[in-house]
Amino acid sequence: MAEKQWIPTFQYLGTLEQSLYLTAQVAKHPGGEELLLVNRIPHCEESRAFFKDLYESFLRRPERSDFLEMFSIHQDFYAVFRYNEGPSLLDLYSGCPGAAGKRLRLLTAALFQVYTAAGDLPAAVVCSLLQPENLLVDGEETIRLRYVLRPEFLLSGAEADLWGEAAALVEFLLGRELKKPYHKALRAIHKKCGAGLYPGLPALINDLEKAAETLADTGPVQSARAFVLRKKARIAQLSWIGMVVLFACLVIYLIGELTNRPAADAVPISDIGTITYVAAQDEDGDSMHLTDPPADGGAGDVQFSSLPQAGEELLSEDYIVQSGDTLAAVCAGYYGSSGYGELVASFNGLAPDAELEAGSVLLLPLRDQLSQYLED
Repeated sequence: MAEKQWIPTFQYLGTLEQSLYLTAQVAKHPGGEELLLVNRIPHCEESRAFFKDLYESFLRRPERSDFLEMFSIHQDFYAVFRYNEGPSLLDLYSGCPGAAGKRLRLLTAALFQVYTAAGDLPAAVVCSLLQPENLLVDGEETIRLRYVLRPEFLLSGAEADLWGEAAALVEFLLGRELKKPYHKALRAIHKKCGAGLYPGLPALINDLEKAAETLADTGPVQSARAFVLRKKARIAQLSWIGMVVLFACLVIYLIGELTNRPAADAVPISDIGTITYVAAQDEDGDSMHLTDPPADGGAGDVQFSSLPQAGEELLSEDYIVQSGDTLAAVCAGYYGSSGYGELVASFNGLAPDAELEAGSVLLLPLRDQLSQYLED
């Protein structure tokens, strides 16, 4: 590998990760605005092979925007990437919150971004990018990559681990669904991925997109709907039986109501010919005597055994009080006798000598219903 033997000057802004085998720092060139991610890796046999692969992939794709440069200083290698900021999948989706469909879309977008941006980079880089903390997502669900290299992939056979890391990402975003029995397609994809049976990430992405199309048909509501469709004939039969039973109960209830109905109350005779009110009705042989209250007597001329209570359910007519009206005058004009004043006052919740306010509404019970309150 051709090593670049110069020491670039960086202004270091902070350390993201530091261990014996890796130091990842955010930096920028003095006077520059672009943020850089500088990965320092000590010289060793594994890291030497890693940098050889990284350098060759850089030469094959010089237009790569995220991978900027690499160099070595003494006993350390350095790989420089463009630094992306933002919340990661680890920050937002630990514990699988939210709808499964959204998490599945993010998973396919993340795998596609890793494949297109780093598909020909060393397996150690790809495994590092498959970590939830290296997959950034913005408010529009756009996936971006953060190239913090993981030392465990540099120092071990990362080629054998790539599908294991992909399966771990699937489990991280869809772990809740993988535990449910009706998500069979997702469980099959997870097992196949963990076993390394996919020829490449595009095949895995394709299976996940197919699973997304059927995800809406695998929830508990859809399972209940499928059960109803399977048992449609039986449910229809039970529905008819239920309707017959309900109709029979309704018939029995109506028969019981009609047979137990009490006799109708006698209706007082009123407004027959010139008779305006039935105060009392006596039968003496073949004769009948009808008595009206006096037409223009005082309050004492009409005697009542009781008075209706305010708001009692009697049929009444509304009378709008005029200026100068009194209870006696209103009753004399409506009933033909001022003696009804006390009864009307009681029915309206007023004192017998109450003064009426012009414009108020006075309830006047119908004359033919007042016989029950007259003295016999």
